[in-house]
Amino acid sequence: MDSLLFEIKDNKDELHRVVVSDMGSILTINDDFMTKQVMARKGIEKIKYCSIKPNVENLTLVIRNYTLTDTIYIESFWDVRSDINIFQSIGTNIHMTEQKIQHMQVDCASVFAADCSVEKMEIGIFSVVNQYKNLSGAQENIAYKMDKLELRDMNVGILDLYAECKYINVQRSRINEFNNNGNMLKNVTSTVGWINIWQNTHIGKLSIGNKIEKMTVDDTSIDKVVARAKLYIDTLKIKDSNIENAYGFEKKQFNDLTYDIWEWIGKSADNSRNVRGRAEANYQMAKLLYKTEKGTDKFMSSLFDFCAGYGYKPFRIIRTSGIMVLVNTFMFSFIKFVEILSKMWAIPLNGESFCKGATIVWNYFLISITALAGQNSFELREGLPYWLSVIEYLLGVVLFAMFVNALYARYKE
Repeated sequence: MDSLLFEIKDNKDELHRVVVSDMGSILTINDDFMTKQVMARKGIEKIKYCSIKPNVENLTLVIRNYTLTDTIYIESFWDVRSDINIFQSIGTNIHMTEQKIQHMQVDCASVFAADCSVEKMEIGIFSVVNQYKNLSGAQENIAYKMDKLELRDMNVGILDLYAECKYINVQRSRINEFNNNGNMLKNVTSTVGWINIWQNTHIGKLSIGNKIEKMTVDDTSIDKVVARAKLYIDTLKIKDSNIENAYGFEKKQFNDLTYDIWEWIGKSADNSRNVRGRAEANYQMAKLLYKTEKGTDKFMSSLFDFCAGYGYKPFRIIRTSGIMVLVNTFMFSFIKFVEILSKMWAIPLNGESFCKGATIVWNYFLISITALAGQNSFELREGLPYWLSVIEYLLGVVLFAMFVNALYARYKE
């Protein structure tokens, strides 16, 4: 036979136990029920603590219009785990342990659940329904707010959160789908103070939206994380965790662009076939990794960045090649002018001299281009210009290899 064991404390901290049975399939707990069906049986006028220990099968349990205490504790009946079909609490904080629930709907400031199995959990759903009923009235721009949601050692099918929340803690839990929907109002952005997911938690799909001031993911595996509308994250920290895939993330959604964030952006770009976005994310990730280098390695990484963007910006090779051609042109021309001046005391400044000088610069410009391209149409057989052309030729080979590699890295499927 189904029954509920009520454990209540009066103002003198004296504990009283009352068993209620024969409730039917639906039980509503409110002030009237508590005063007449529970407190009156013990002659209690006021209570400061209320705990309910269900021993039921397929019960619909509703807590509504209850004001006697801020929180109701739902606990296990000895070693029996009850099977509650629907659990609802409107306005009363819930502290629940060791329960099996098919459908849980709660609107309150604080929810704590541990060692429970819930197929579907909806937080703030009644407020959302009321908001849509009153979109033309004063309720239009009022978001549902709560202080905290704590889940420990939970097994949840689908969790939908329709609320602003100061603190969300998910610990040692298994959740198939977690949707942080916010208040669902177009013109109002919900704010979550801190989402903390840690200690061997697994989430199949995590959808996050609206504003999140701080988010930490530690020792957690997430199969898929999805960005929802109006998402903006101030701080994201990921440690010892595995996020398989990400969708819909862009750099404008983050305040501090860390390596982990660029990884999410890169996976999102890859899934949407955005080649440019994926290459930019890979470049930024490489740049952040190379920041830890020191000494010669740091210089080489900076040079690699300048030349080819760590292999993800192939068209930087054109800029680098152009600079090399101009530098070598200057060096060749300077050496030639020094050689001419060493044989002549003075060069007349006239049109003929300028034309000869321009011809020399142009010839060496062509020599520099052909040397970089690995051609030998113009020959420099001795002296410093010869060795400069050899060095330029070798650098041209290296730059070409970098260019091919960068093209592959950027545009590969």
